[in-house]
Amino acid sequence: MKALVLSGGGSKGSYQIGVWKALKKLNIKYDIVTGTSVGALNGALITQKSYYKAISVWKKLNLKVLFGDEAIESTDDLKVMKMYSNNFFKHGGMEVKQLEELISNSIDYKKFYNSNIDYGLVTFDLSNKKPLQITKKEIPKSLLADYLMASASCYPAFKKKEIEGKKYIDGGIVDNLPINLAINMGADEIIAVDLNAPGIKQKPIKKVPTLTIKPNNKLTNFLNFNEEGARKNMKFGYNDTMKILNQLEGKTYTFKKGDISKNRQLHKETYEFLFNKIMNTTKLTNSFKDILKITTTNKEKVIDNLFLRIIESLGKTFGLDETVIYTYKSFNKELKKKFNKLLLNKNNKKIKKKEEIIINLYKKMMKKEYKELRKLALITPIDFLKALYIYSINEV
Repeated sequence: MKALVLSGGGSKGSYQIGVWKALKKLNIKYDIVTGTSVGALNGALITQKSYYKAISVWKKLNLKVLFGDEAIESTDDLKVMKMYSNNFFKHGGMEVKQLEELISNSIDYKKFYNSNIDYGLVTFDLSNKKPLQITKKEIPKSLLADYLMASASCYPAFKKKEIEGKKYIDGGIVDNLPINLAINMGADEIIAVDLNAPGIKQKPIKKVPTLTIKPNNKLTNFLNFNEEGARKNMKFGYNDTMKILNQLEGKTYTFKKGDISKNRQLHKETYEFLFNKIMNTTKLTNSFKDILKITTTNKEKVIDNLFLRIIESLGKTFGLDETVIYTYKSFNKELKKKFNKLLLNKNNKKIKKKEEIIINLYKKMMKKEYKELRKLALITPIDFLKALYIYSINEV
Protein backbone atom coordinates (compact mmCIF):
# COMPACT_ATOMS: atom_id res chain seq x y z
CA MET A 1 0.00 0.00 0.00
CA LYS A 2 1.15 3.52 -0.80
CA ALA A 3 1.08 6.27 1.83
CA LEU A 4 1.25 10.05 1.60
CA VAL A 5 3.11 11.37 4.66
CA LEU A 6 2.81 15.07 5.50
CA SER A 7 5.13 16.88 7.87
CA GLY A 8 4.31 19.78 10.17
CA GLY A 9 5.38 23.29 9.33
CA GLY A 10 2.73 25.90 10.14
CA SER A 11 2.08 28.31 7.27
CA LYS A 12 4.51 26.33 5.10
CA GLY A 13 1.77 23.69 4.98
CA SER A 14 0.11 25.39 1.99
CA TYR A 15 3.02 23.89 -0.02
CA GLN A 16 1.41 20.47 0.54
CA ILE A 17 -1.74 21.60 -1.29
CA GLY A 18 0.44 22.28 -4.34
CA VAL A 19 1.90 18.80 -4.02
CA TRP A 20 -1.63 17.40 -3.86
CA LYS A 21 -2.56 19.30 -7.05
CA ALA A 22 0.36 17.70 -8.90
CA LEU A 23 -0.47 14.20 -7.61
CA LYS A 24 -4.09 14.70 -8.72
CA LYS A 25 -2.98 15.85 -12.16
CA LEU A 26 -0.78 12.77 -12.59
CA ASN A 27 -3.52 10.52 -11.17
CA ILE A 28 -1.20 9.17 -8.46
CA LYS A 29 -3.26 7.28 -5.88
CA TYR A 30 -2.47 6.40 -2.27
CA ASP A 31 -4.19 4.24 0.31
CA ILE A 32 -3.03 5.98 3.50
CA VAL A 33 -2.45 9.58 4.59
CA THR A 34 -0.58 10.40 7.78
CA GLY A 35 0.26 13.85 9.08
CA THR A 36 1.60 15.87 11.96
CA SER A 37 0.43 19.36 12.90
CA VAL A 38 -0.53 21.27 9.73
CA GLY A 39 0.14 18.01 7.87
CA ALA A 40 -2.63 16.42 9.94
CA LEU A 41 -5.03 19.23 8.94
CA ASN A 42 -4.15 18.98 5.26
CA GLY A 43 -4.22 15.20 5.51
CA ALA A 44 -7.84 15.21 6.73
CA LEU A 45 -8.88 17.33 3.73
CA ILE A 46 -6.94 15.04 1.39
CA THR A 47 -8.56 11.97 2.96
CA GLN A 48 -12.03 13.40 2.32
CA LYS A 49 -10.88 14.48 -1.19
CA SER A 50 -11.92 18.12 -0.74
CA TYR A 51 -9.29 19.89 -2.84
CA TYR A 52 -11.23 23.12 -3.47
CA LYS A 53 -12.25 23.32 0.18
CA ALA A 54 -8.55 23.10 1.08
CA ILE A 55 -7.82 26.03 -1.25
CA SER A 56 -10.62 27.98 0.44
CA VAL A 57 -9.26 27.21 3.93
CA TRP A 58 -5.80 28.47 3.01
CA LYS A 59 -7.27 31.64 1.51
CA LYS A 60 -9.06 32.34 4.79
CA LEU A 61 -6.22 31.32 7.11
CA ASN A 62 -4.41 34.49 8.17
CA LEU A 63 -3.14 36.24 11.29
CA LYS A 64 -6.55 37.86 11.86
CA VAL A 65 -8.06 34.38 12.28
CA LEU A 66 -5.42 33.67 14.93
CA PHE A 67 -5.15 37.03 16.71
CA GLY A 68 -8.44 38.77 15.93
CA ASP A 69 -8.31 42.55 16.31
CA GLU A 70 -4.79 42.37 17.78
CA ALA A 71 -3.42 41.03 14.47
CA ILE A 72 -0.69 42.94 12.66
CA GLU A 73 -0.67 41.92 8.98
CA SER A 74 2.99 42.15 8.00
CA THR A 75 5.63 40.59 5.79
CA ASP A 76 8.19 41.47 8.48
CA ASP A 77 8.79 38.13 10.23
CA LEU A 78 10.36 39.79 13.27
CA LYS A 79 7.19 41.82 13.88
CA VAL A 80 5.08 38.68 13.53
CA MET A 81 7.26 36.70 15.95
CA LYS A 82 7.09 39.60 18.42
CA MET A 83 3.29 39.49 18.19
CA TYR A 84 3.32 35.78 19.10
CA SER A 85 5.73 36.45 21.95
CA ASN A 86 3.63 39.29 23.36
CA ASN A 87 0.51 37.14 23.13
CA PHE A 88 2.17 34.33 25.07
CA PHE A 89 3.26 36.62 27.91
CA LYS A 90 -0.19 38.25 28.06
CA HIS A 91 -2.44 35.23 27.57
CA GLY A 92 -0.22 32.13 27.77
CA GLY A 93 -0.67 31.44 24.05
CA MET A 94 -3.51 31.90 21.60
CA GLU A 95 -7.02 30.64 22.22
CA VAL A 96 -7.44 29.97 18.44
CA LYS A 97 -11.25 29.71 18.64
CA GLN A 98 -11.64 31.11 15.12
CA LEU A 99 -9.06 28.62 13.82
CA GLU A 100 -10.90 25.73 15.48
CA GLU A 101 -14.13 26.92 13.91
CA LEU A 102 -12.46 27.15 10.49
CA ILE A 103 -11.12 23.59 10.83
CA SER A 104 -14.41 22.21 12.10
CA ASN A 105 -16.35 23.80 9.23
CA SER A 106 -13.89 22.42 6.67
CA ILE A 107 -14.39 18.80 7.71
CA ASP A 108 -17.03 16.80 5.87
CA TYR A 109 -17.46 14.01 8.39
CA LYS A 110 -19.36 11.73 6.02
CA LYS A 111 -16.73 12.04 3.28
CA PHE A 112 -13.88 11.64 5.77
CA TYR A 113 -15.13 8.47 7.46
CA ASN A 114 -16.48 6.91 4.23
CA SER A 115 -13.29 7.61 2.28
CA ASN A 116 -11.34 4.63 0.93
CA ILE A 117 -8.18 6.39 2.16
CA ASP A 118 -7.06 5.50 5.68
CA TYR A 119 -5.79 8.27 7.93
CA GLY A 120 -3.62 8.80 10.99
CA LEU A 121 -2.16 11.71 12.93
CA VAL A 122 0.44 12.37 15.62
CA THR A 123 0.03 14.52 18.72
CA PHE A 124 1.65 14.59 22.15
CA ASP A 125 -0.26 13.73 25.32
CA LEU A 126 1.18 16.23 27.78
CA SER A 127 -0.85 14.87 30.68
CA ASN A 128 0.71 11.40 30.36
CA LYS A 129 3.94 12.71 28.78
CA LYS A 130 3.82 10.33 25.82
CA PRO A 131 3.17 10.54 22.07
CA LEU A 132 -0.20 9.58 20.66
CA GLN A 133 -0.55 8.09 17.19
CA ILE A 134 -4.22 7.74 16.37
CA THR A 135 -5.94 6.47 13.21
CA LYS A 136 -9.27 7.21 11.58
CA LYS A 137 -11.03 4.19 13.04
CA GLU A 138 -9.86 5.18 16.55
CA ILE A 139 -10.99 8.83 16.37
CA PRO A 140 -14.60 9.37 17.47
CA LYS A 141 -16.51 11.54 15.01
CA SER A 142 -17.35 14.00 17.79
CA LEU A 143 -13.63 14.49 18.58
CA LEU A 144 -12.10 14.60 15.07
CA ALA A 145 -11.75 18.41 14.95
CA ASP A 146 -10.34 18.34 18.50
CA TYR A 147 -7.64 15.81 17.61
CA LEU A 148 -6.75 17.76 14.47
CA MET A 149 -6.31 20.86 16.61
CA ALA A 150 -4.35 18.87 19.21
CA SER A 151 -1.85 17.75 16.57
CA ALA A 152 -1.43 21.38 15.43
CA SER A 153 -1.28 23.07 18.87
CA CYS A 154 2.17 24.57 18.45
CA TYR A 155 2.95 25.39 22.08
CA PRO A 156 3.85 28.01 23.30
CA ALA A 157 2.49 29.98 20.30
CA PHE A 158 -0.87 28.19 20.73
CA LYS A 159 -2.46 27.13 24.00
CA LYS A 160 -2.53 23.45 24.89
CA LYS A 161 -5.56 21.58 23.55
CA GLU A 162 -7.70 19.81 26.10
CA ILE A 163 -9.62 16.65 25.14
CA GLU A 164 -11.59 14.68 27.71
CA GLY A 165 -9.54 16.08 30.59
CA LYS A 166 -6.13 15.52 28.95
CA LYS A 167 -3.90 18.23 27.50
CA TYR A 168 -2.19 17.84 24.13
CA ILE A 169 0.39 19.79 22.13
CA ASP A 170 1.82 19.72 18.63
CA GLY A 171 2.93 16.30 17.39
CA GLY A 172 6.10 17.78 15.90
CA ILE A 173 7.71 17.46 19.33
CA VAL A 174 7.81 13.66 18.84
CA ASP A 175 7.54 12.95 15.09
CA ASN A 176 7.19 15.76 12.59
CA LEU A 177 7.22 13.41 9.57
CA PRO A 178 5.14 10.37 10.59
CA ILE A 179 6.55 7.72 8.23
CA ASN A 180 6.55 5.13 11.01
CA LEU A 181 2.84 5.65 11.61
CA ALA A 182 2.24 4.99 7.90
CA ILE A 183 4.37 1.84 8.04
CA ASN A 184 2.47 0.62 11.11
CA MET A 185 -0.74 1.19 9.14
CA GLY A 186 0.51 -1.10 6.37
CA ALA A 187 2.38 1.17 3.97
CA ASP A 188 5.09 -0.46 1.86
CA GLU A 189 5.67 2.60 -0.33
CA ILE A 190 5.92 6.23 0.81
CA ILE A 191 5.54 9.69 -0.69
CA ALA A 192 6.85 12.01 2.04
CA VAL A 193 6.32 15.78 1.92
CA ASP A 194 8.92 17.29 4.25
CA LEU A 195 8.58 21.04 4.86
CA ASN A 196 11.99 21.31 6.57
CA ALA A 197 10.30 22.90 9.58
CA PRO A 198 11.32 22.73 13.25
CA GLY A 199 10.51 19.39 14.88
CA ILE A 200 11.84 15.89 15.50
CA LYS A 201 11.91 13.34 12.68
CA GLN A 202 12.03 9.71 13.73
CA LYS A 203 14.22 7.24 11.87
CA PRO A 204 12.05 4.79 9.86
CA ILE A 205 11.54 1.48 11.66
CA LYS A 206 12.21 -0.37 8.40
CA LYS A 207 13.29 0.42 4.87
CA VAL A 208 10.49 1.12 2.43
CA PRO A 209 10.77 2.81 -0.99
CA THR A 210 10.36 6.51 -0.24
CA LEU A 211 9.98 9.48 -2.58
CA THR A 212 10.72 12.64 -0.59
CA ILE A 213 9.43 16.00 -1.81
CA LYS A 214 11.09 19.06 -0.25
CA PRO A 215 10.92 22.78 -1.05
CA ASN A 216 13.64 24.06 -3.39
CA ASN A 217 12.66 27.67 -2.65
CA LYS A 218 12.23 29.70 0.50
CA LEU A 219 8.71 29.33 1.89
CA THR A 220 6.91 31.70 4.26
CA ASN A 221 7.93 31.90 7.91
CA PHE A 222 6.12 28.99 9.58
CA LEU A 223 4.13 31.30 11.90
CA ASN A 224 3.23 33.99 9.32
CA PHE A 225 -0.11 33.03 7.77
CA ASN A 226 -1.36 35.11 4.82
CA GLU A 227 -3.14 34.46 1.53
CA GLU A 228 -0.35 35.76 -0.70
CA GLY A 229 2.23 33.55 1.01
CA ALA A 230 -0.08 30.53 0.82
CA ARG A 231 -0.62 31.04 -2.91
CA LYS A 232 3.12 31.25 -3.49
CA ASN A 233 3.83 28.14 -1.38
CA MET A 234 1.21 26.16 -3.32
CA LYS A 235 2.88 27.02 -6.61
CA PHE A 236 6.25 25.88 -5.24
CA GLY A 237 4.68 22.62 -4.04
CA TYR A 238 3.19 21.93 -7.46
CA ASN A 239 6.38 22.82 -9.33
CA ASP A 240 8.67 20.76 -7.09
CA THR A 241 6.44 17.69 -7.33
CA MET A 242 6.22 17.92 -11.13
CA LYS A 243 10.02 18.27 -11.26
CA ILE A 244 10.75 15.30 -9.00
CA LEU A 245 8.30 13.23 -11.07
CA ASN A 246 10.11 14.27 -14.26
CA GLN A 247 7.28 16.34 -15.75
CA LEU A 248 9.07 19.69 -15.43
CA GLU A 249 12.73 20.58 -14.85
CA GLY A 250 14.97 23.01 -13.02
CA LYS A 251 15.74 23.52 -9.36
CA THR A 252 14.89 26.94 -7.87
CA TYR A 253 13.28 27.93 -11.18
CA THR A 254 10.90 25.77 -13.18
CA PHE A 255 11.03 25.05 -16.90
CA LYS A 256 8.98 23.07 -19.37
CA LYS A 257 10.47 19.63 -19.90
CA GLY A 258 13.30 19.73 -22.44
CA ASP A 259 13.58 23.52 -22.50
CA ILE A 260 16.85 23.75 -20.56
CA SER A 261 18.53 21.62 -23.23
CA LYS A 262 16.87 23.61 -26.05
CA ASN A 263 18.06 26.83 -24.46
CA ARG A 264 21.62 25.56 -24.13
CA GLN A 265 21.73 24.40 -27.73
CA LEU A 266 20.28 27.66 -29.07
CA HIS A 267 22.91 29.86 -27.44
CA LYS A 268 25.76 27.37 -27.35
CA GLU A 269 27.60 28.64 -30.44
CA THR A 270 27.67 32.30 -29.39
CA TYR A 271 28.46 31.38 -25.78
CA GLU A 272 31.35 29.07 -26.64
CA PHE A 273 32.75 31.40 -29.29
CA LEU A 274 33.11 34.29 -26.86
CA PHE A 275 34.28 32.01 -24.04
CA ASN A 276 37.10 30.69 -26.27
CA LYS A 277 37.90 34.19 -27.52
CA ILE A 278 38.41 35.47 -23.98
CA MET A 279 39.91 32.34 -22.39
CA ASN A 280 42.28 31.97 -25.32
CA THR A 281 44.77 29.46 -23.89
CA THR A 282 44.53 26.00 -22.35
CA LYS A 283 46.34 27.30 -19.27
CA LEU A 284 43.69 30.02 -18.70
CA THR A 285 40.84 27.54 -19.22
CA ASN A 286 42.42 25.10 -16.74
CA SER A 287 42.87 27.88 -14.17
CA PHE A 288 39.25 28.87 -14.67
CA LYS A 289 37.87 25.37 -14.14
CA ASP A 290 40.21 24.79 -11.15
CA ILE A 291 38.66 27.80 -9.44
CA LEU A 292 35.18 26.38 -10.08
CA LYS A 293 36.32 22.86 -9.05
CA ILE A 294 35.31 21.34 -12.41
CA THR A 295 37.08 18.04 -13.11
CA THR A 296 36.27 17.73 -16.83
CA THR A 297 38.99 18.68 -19.31
CA ASN A 298 36.50 19.55 -22.05
CA LYS A 299 35.72 23.27 -22.51
CA GLU A 300 32.20 22.43 -23.66
CA LYS A 301 31.58 20.45 -20.47
CA VAL A 302 32.75 23.42 -18.38
CA ILE A 303 29.81 25.36 -19.79
CA ASP A 304 27.28 22.49 -19.79
CA ASN A 305 27.95 21.54 -16.17
CA LEU A 306 27.26 25.06 -15.00
CA PHE A 307 24.43 26.04 -17.34
CA LEU A 308 21.44 25.55 -15.02
CA ARG A 309 23.30 27.11 -12.08
CA ILE A 310 24.11 30.16 -14.20
CA ILE A 311 20.62 30.84 -15.55
CA GLU A 312 18.92 30.25 -12.18
CA SER A 313 21.41 32.50 -10.43
CA LEU A 314 20.73 35.17 -13.04
CA GLY A 315 17.01 34.80 -12.41
CA LYS A 316 17.61 35.37 -8.70
CA THR A 317 19.97 38.32 -9.26
CA PHE A 318 17.52 40.15 -11.51
CA GLY A 319 14.39 39.25 -9.56
CA LEU A 320 12.53 36.90 -11.89
CA ASP A 321 9.40 35.33 -10.37
CA GLU A 322 10.36 31.93 -8.94
CA THR A 323 6.79 30.57 -9.01
CA VAL A 324 6.33 30.81 -12.80
CA ILE A 325 6.68 27.79 -15.11
CA TYR A 326 8.92 29.12 -17.89
CA THR A 327 9.72 28.14 -21.45
CA TYR A 328 13.28 29.02 -22.39
CA LYS A 329 11.85 31.82 -24.55
CA SER A 330 9.75 33.35 -21.77
CA PHE A 331 12.63 33.09 -19.27
CA ASN A 332 15.11 34.79 -21.61
CA LYS A 333 12.58 37.45 -22.60
CA GLU A 334 11.91 38.38 -18.98
CA LEU A 335 15.63 38.27 -18.11
CA LYS A 336 16.56 40.53 -21.03
CA LYS A 337 13.78 42.94 -20.11
CA LYS A 338 15.01 43.24 -16.51
CA PHE A 339 18.69 43.41 -17.47
CA ASN A 340 18.34 45.93 -20.29
CA LYS A 341 16.19 48.19 -18.11
CA LEU A 342 19.01 48.32 -15.55
CA LEU A 343 21.62 48.68 -18.28
CA LEU A 344 19.93 51.84 -19.56
CA ASN A 345 18.89 52.90 -16.03
CA LYS A 346 17.30 56.13 -17.21
CA ASN A 347 15.62 56.66 -13.85
CA ASN A 348 18.95 56.47 -11.96
CA LYS A 349 17.69 53.51 -9.95
CA LYS A 350 20.15 52.34 -7.32
CA ILE A 351 21.77 49.20 -8.71
CA LYS A 352 22.64 46.34 -6.36
CA LYS A 353 26.24 45.16 -6.16
CA LYS A 354 25.55 41.78 -7.84
CA GLU A 355 23.69 43.47 -10.69
CA GLU A 356 26.44 46.06 -11.09
CA ILE A 357 29.20 43.42 -11.43
CA ILE A 358 27.36 41.62 -14.25
CA ILE A 359 26.50 44.88 -16.04
CA ASN A 360 30.15 46.00 -15.94
CA LEU A 361 31.36 42.64 -17.28
CA TYR A 362 28.76 42.79 -20.04
CA LYS A 363 29.90 46.30 -21.04
CA LYS A 364 33.48 45.07 -21.32
CA MET A 365 32.32 42.24 -23.57
CA MET A 366 30.50 44.73 -25.78
CA LYS A 367 33.70 46.82 -26.00
CA LYS A 368 35.82 43.66 -26.62
CA GLU A 369 38.09 44.41 -23.65
CA TYR A 370 39.27 40.79 -23.57
CA LYS A 371 42.50 41.33 -21.68
CA GLU A 372 40.67 42.91 -18.76
CA LEU A 373 37.95 40.25 -18.96
CA ARG A 374 40.54 37.45 -18.58
CA LYS A 375 41.63 38.89 -15.25
CA LEU A 376 38.08 39.44 -14.03
CA ALA A 377 37.00 35.95 -15.14
CA LEU A 378 39.49 34.42 -12.72
CA ILE A 379 38.38 36.74 -9.89
CA THR A 380 34.60 36.35 -10.35
CA PRO A 381 34.14 33.24 -12.58
CA ILE A 382 30.42 32.71 -12.02
CA ASP A 383 29.62 36.38 -12.61
CA PHE A 384 31.74 36.20 -15.77
CA LEU A 385 29.66 33.26 -17.04
CA LYS A 386 26.45 35.07 -16.15
CA ALA A 387 27.50 38.14 -18.15
CA LEU A 388 28.48 35.82 -21.00
CA TYR A 389 25.00 34.31 -20.97
CA ILE A 390 23.34 37.74 -21.04
CA TYR A 391 25.58 38.67 -23.96
CA SER A 392 24.57 35.48 -25.79
CA ILE A 393 20.81 35.96 -25.45
CA ASN A 394 21.03 39.66 -26.34
CA GLU A 395 22.83 38.71 -29.54
CA VAL A 396 19.91 36.49 -30.70
